[in-house]
Amino acid sequence: MKRFMEIKNGEKILIRHVKESDTDGVWNNFNEVVDEGIYLPVFFPVRSLFEKQSWYDTLKRNKEICIVAINPQLKGPQAVIGQCEISNLEWDAANHVGRLGIIVKNAYRDLGIGYLLIDTAIRESKKLNSKEKIILSSFLNNERALNLYQKIGFKKIGVRKKQFNMESKYFDEILMDLWIDDYLKTSKP
Repeated sequence: MKRFMEIKNGEKILIRHVKESDTDGVWNNFNEVVDEGIYLPVFFPVRSLFEKQSWYDTLKRNKEICIVAINPQLKGPQAVIGQCEISNLEWDAANHVGRLGIIVKNAYRDLGIGYLLIDTAIRESKKLNSKEKIILSSFLNNERALNLYQKIGFKKIGVRKKQFNMESKYFDEILMDLWIDDYLKTSKP
């Protein structure tokens, strides 16, 4: 699966499944968000090759979905401008459910990449992994992300008050879910 898509700034990007050669780019994006200190409840960036390779090996072994957005004008790890992963849950009775996580590089936000990544990841998780439901969580104050999730069709199912403590401030976590068949009925391929 490979798709070239035009984003809002007129650039053409490639949407495809992650490759092992994308690993550094994926983790560079993750570390950029960690450094921002406002969207992930993580304090330390991932730098070791062992951690990066372990993530990729686990992703492949568990047949999880990771879709990347590639800017073909850029080279090396910088070409990976966003990623969306749908991972499996740990419970046997929840094989039909995937957990969504998404990161888009700061310079490429608000250009439609997040929507393209999530849409593709949802469709691929249904087709390749027989997922029926996708869950996610977000900081309650992450309005950009929440607007995107609601636009796609995710529904709020709960809030965990004061779930995260970062720099002596508490943050609430919102929980959302989406039934894939409902999404596919209303969205365009």
